[in-house]
Amino acid sequence: MIPEATVQPFAAIPEVVVPDAHRKNPVAYLLGAAVTAGPIFRRRTGHRQVGRYGPWQVYLVGPAANRFVLHTHRHLFAHAPGWRAFFGGMWNENLLYLDGDVHAAHRRIMTPAFTTGHLDGYLAVMHHVVAERTRDWATRGSVEIRAEMRDLAFDVVARALLGFAPPARVVALHHLRDAVARNPYPYGKAGYWAHITAQRAAFNAAISAAVATRVGGDDDLLAAMTAARDASGGELDEEHFLGHIQVLLEAGHTTTMDTAMWALGLLATHPAYLERARTEVAEVAGAHGGDLSLAALRAMPVLGRAIDEAGRLRTPVDTAPRGTTAAVAFAGYEIAPGTFVRLHLGATHRLPVVFDHPERFDPDRFAPPRQEDRRTPYGLVTFGGGPRICIGMQFAQIEIKALLAHLLLRFDIMPIPGVTPANVYDPAILDDSLPQGLPLRFTAR
Repeated sequence: MIPEATVQPFAAIPEVVVPDAHRKNPVAYLLGAAVTAGPIFRRRTGHRQVGRYGPWQVYLVGPAANRFVLHTHRHLFAHAPGWRAFFGGMWNENLLYLDGDVHAAHRRIMTPAFTTGHLDGYLAVMHHVVAERTRDWATRGSVEIRAEMRDLAFDVVARALLGFAPPARVVALHHLRDAVARNPYPYGKAGYWAHITAQRAAFNAAISAAVATRVGGDDDLLAAMTAARDASGGELDEEHFLGHIQVLLEAGHTTTMDTAMWALGLLATHPAYLERARTEVAEVAGAHGGDLSLAALRAMPVLGRAIDEAGRLRTPVDTAPRGTTAAVAFAGYEIAPGTFVRLHLGATHRLPVVFDHPERFDPDRFAPPRQEDRRTPYGLVTFGGGPRICIGMQFAQIEIKALLAHLLLRFDIMPIPGVTPANVYDPAILDDSLPQGLPLRFTAR
C-alpha cells in the first residue's frame, strides 16, 4: 500500500480535454499536454478502455515514466489489459498479452531465433525479397512507398522468420490478415465480434496450412515454436502457437513498414544527408567485395543514424498500453489498480528537454560527441526498453538497413511535387497533406 500522505489521489491527476484534432495529431497534442500538465495526466476516453475509475485513461510521458513502466516497476503494469483493448480482440493469446513466468517461458522459446547467428540466413531472404519487389521501380514514374513497404515487410517476415512459401500463399495470408484488421463494424456494435470470429478463424486456418507446407529449416523460429507445441507436456498450446505467429506477422511488418517509409521520405527531402548515406553505403559495400553482408551493414553508422532518427520522429509504436495490477505512485499521484495507462513513447521523443530541437531531422544528434540518445536513460525507446525490449529489434534494424542500402545503391531517390519536409513531419500526412500515401520518384543509377 502507498502511504496516503505521500501522494495525491487519482482525482487530483491533471485532466486534459481532448480536441477533435487529437486523432490526426496525437503526438503534438500529447507533447503539449506533457509540457503544461507534467509527466502524468488523464483524459476521458471511449468505452473500450474502462478501469476502476470509470472511462479514464492515464498518460505517462518522459524518460522517467519510461524507466518506471518498462523497467523498475514493470511488475505493476500488466500487458494484457492494454494490448487486448488496443487490438480490439483481433488476435489469439500471444506474446504481447503475457506477463510474468508464462511470458518468460514463451520468450525463451523464441529468443534463439533472433540471435546474431541466425541473421545471416534471414539476410539472404531479405535481399531476395527486396530485389524482387523493387526491380521495376525505376519504370513507374513514382512509387507509393507506404503500400510498397507494407507488402515488402510482410513478405520478409513470412518468408524469412517463418519459412512460408510460395509467394502466392504469402499474399493470401496478407489479405486474410487485412480482413481481420479492417472491421467494417464499430467496436462494440452489432456485427463486430461476428466479423472478428469468422475472419480470425480463416486467418488461423491459412496459417496452419502454411505451417504444414513451409520450406524453412530445422533451426528457425517456427521450428522452435513447433517443437515446443508438439513436445509432450510442452509449454506452447495451439492457441498461443497461432497467436505468436499472428503477432509476429502483425508487429513484424507494420513497425518495419512505418520506419522504412519515413526513413525514405526524410532522406528524399534532405538530399545532403541522403548523399552522405549513399557515399557510405557505396564505400563500405566496395570494401566488402560489393556485398551487403551483415558485417557490411553493421559498418554503416551514417545510414544507421538516419534510421534511428526516423524512428524517433515517427515512432512506429508510439504508445505502450498497460493496466495497473496494484496501487502505484508516480510523480506524486496515485494510480489505482485497474487503471488503463498509456505510456506515450512518441511524445517523449519530441521533448525538448530530451533532444535538442526535437522537431528537426538531425541524425547527427546520435553521433559523437553529441550522442543525445545516451545522455538521458530511457530517452530513446523506439523499440521499447527494459527486459521486454522488442524481441525482433535486431531483425528489424537489419531489414531496414538492407532495404535502404539496396535502394541507395540502385536508385536516385527524389521527392515529387507536394512532398516536402514539412508534410513528411506532419502526423496527419496520410489523412490530409498527402492522402494518397507517400509517393517518391526512383530513377536507375
